[in-house]
This record gives sequence, C-alpha cells and structure tokens, in this order.
Amino acid sequence: MPVSILHKTVLVIAGLTALVIGGSLLASPMAFYAGYGIALPSDVSLTNELRASGGSIVMLGLLILGGLALPRFTTASTLLAAAMFLAYGAARLTSIGIDGQPSGGLVTAMAAELFVGAASLFALIAARKPA
Repeated sequence: MPVSILHKTVLVIAGLTALVIGGSLLASPMAFYAGYGIALPSDVSLTNELRASGGSIVMLGLLILGGLALPRFTTASTLLAAAMFLAYGAARLTSIGIDGQPSGGLVTAMAAELFVGAASLFALIAARKPA
C-alpha cells in the first residue's frame, strides 16, 4: 500500500503525541497531572502504576511511528493509533456522562484524542484499495 502524505502526517502526529504524553508520565507523573490541576498523593504504589502506564504509551507511540519506517506495518500502526486515541477519548466522554465535567485541560485532551483517533481512522479508510 502506498503511504500518502496524509497518512504519514497522521502517523507522525499520533506517534509523537503518544511519545510526549507517555514520556511525561514516565518521567514525572506528579508534574504531568499537576498540569491538569490534579494533586496526586505521595504514594509509591500509585506513582509506580502511573509510570507503568506511561511506559506502555511510549511503546505504543514507538509502534505507531514504526509504521513510517516499515511500510508493511503502516496499516497496523494506523489501526493502533485509531484504537488507542479513540479509546482514550471515548472513555473520557463516558466519564463526563457518568461523573460530570472535569477540568478544561482534560476536556481539551479528550477533544485532541478524539480528533487524532478520527484522523487515524480516516487515513485507514482513505488508504483502502477500491474493491
């Protein structure tokens, strides 16, 4: 499958976004969440759990970017980007319905996640060969 400029752009944005978010969580969960107005308690187990999720997001970002370097993985990388970002955005949207509206920063994060996820899905659809 030839990879379009749109497709490459989506993979770069999704991959780098995942690397930045995951890297920030991995490096300093307290500072990351403080940016959203969330004060985390000093709890080693909680910090450990947050760093672990940061590490998995970094790995997902690397796998997404891998679709640029290895064309045979482009479709899988794009599907991964769509699934990851749409899942985060949909979960936040569900939480708003259940728990109420969070801080503005988290609403912005949700909008960005839904946008990147939708763009990834659009890139997948656009890249399909006509039947």
